[in-house]
Amino acid sequence: SESVARHDRDIRRMAYTDSLTGLSNRLAFREALDDRLMTLQASSGELALLFVDLDDFKRVNDTLGHEAGDEVLGQLSMRIRMAVERLGGAGAEIARFGGDEFIVLLPALGPDAGCRPHAQDVAQKLLRAVEAPLAAESRPISVTPSIGIALYPADGDTPDELVKHADTAMYLAKSRGRANFQFFDR
Repeated sequence: SESVARHDRDIRRMAYTDSLTGLSNRLAFREALDDRLMTLQASSGELALLFVDLDDFKRVNDTLGHEAGDEVLGQLSMRIRMAVERLGGAGAEIARFGGDEFIVLLPALGPDAGCRPHAQDVAQKLLRAVEAPLAAESRPISVTPSIGIALYPADGDTPDELVKHADTAMYLAKSRGRANFQFFDR
């Protein structure tokens, strides 16, 4: 029974973890978001969803190769994880959404604290963390993020709406020069 339990844990870990970064994957994040929204609907709470996309990341893969790109993604995921753990508060979650996209779930810091200022502070720190130069295959690399932010319940009350609106805000950030963050605006 110990072997079966260990096997089940291993299968679950493989199904819910991104193999490159060790972060939660899209499936795990979606389940966590579903659970969080059900809890918040009962308590009238708030949260922020940050959609982080690395600007022009294709350039890294095209010029240095996919192994270097994977190395850069690994380093950047660690930076994002450390920033979110340090600043996000209890209950903050991060996942690799796919390719060069990450998604961060930030709960309100308290019942009287709004999510918007907290999300803004975390987004500013994420910009600085990602923009700091790093090295891949002994070459200096600079990558910038564009970050879109959607707030629950103001910008949507379903997981699909929140992700869609955060993604829309991220494209707004890209259209406004990249290397910035934008809140969703209908």
